[in-house]
Amino acid sequence: MDLNGATPQPRTSGAQGLVPPQLAPGALTALLGALARAPAEERGSGWERWLAPGARVGRYRLERRVGRGGFGVVWAATDTTTGREVAFKAVRAGGASALRGERLLREAELSARLSHPNVVALLDAGQDEHGPWLAFELLRGRSLADRLDAGPVPGREALRIVLEVARALAHAHAEGVVHRDLTPGNVFLCQDGGVKVLDFGLAHALGHRKVDGGTPAWMAPEQGRGAPEDERTDVHALGVLLFRLLADRLPTPDAGGAAPALDCPASPALGALLTRMLARDPVDRPRDAGEALAALEAAA
Repeated sequence: MDLNGATPQPRTSGAQGLVPPQLAPGALTALLGALARAPAEERGSGWERWLAPGARVGRYRLERRVGRGGFGVVWAATDTTTGREVAFKAVRAGGASALRGERLLREAELSARLSHPNVVALLDAGQDEHGPWLAFELLRGRSLADRLDAGPVPGREALRIVLEVARALAHAHAEGVVHRDLTPGNVFLCQDGGVKVLDFGLAHALGHRKVDGGTPAWMAPEQGRGAPEDERTDVHALGVLLFRLLADRLPTPDAGGAAPALDCPASPALGALLTRMLARDPVDRPRDAGEALAALEAAA
């Protein structure tokens, strides 16, 4: 199964020895700036009537639709200059006010520069007459959301997945990027056993806020009340992910709104860490994913 928004391949293809093109510095910022200036009806609304197998966008030839991501339709496409398959995401941008946010523009550009084994690689970005688009590495496998639909994840595998996600977040936080929308749908389990986190900072920058249509159970309390978000927002989401994997259910605060507890007999430290990660007040959580990762590795 292919899926990017759900789906892409590694930065370097061992089979073909191909190194994918690097996104030009400033390309994503320029694209977001152009979208902010465009009328709302022109921010990707033309894609639906045009996308089809064989259609060409620059050097990319669309092959087959593989899914729908957080802010656009995803197609497997061929880069006709290299013969490499990529995940082509036809973007439907949201509100112009979000697109103009200086911090969001900076974070979006930083997200495009992220290079880590657990972060899906953004290869290219541009704007066609039909709308904006992004090209990612093409992954093989399925989303964690699909895996959870199939049944519980064994404890050892659950911890491995969360540690890989935490490594991606720690790298992003060290580079000044906050995800803000970490859910099983944005975690991809590759066929080779790798774990990739998708859409770092991009849904937020493109005007698709989690609070506008996300699942409350996955949102940090500060997101629900429209308060400022930072690295600790991602730490909370990571805690929800870990709780969901270990308990096979979502965490539910108690009647007083306190963070739920999870009994972990094999590792009491893990249960205590989970309570911290899920704390209602961000001040009570680990300060970023780097701190959470170190605690997770010690507890696991």
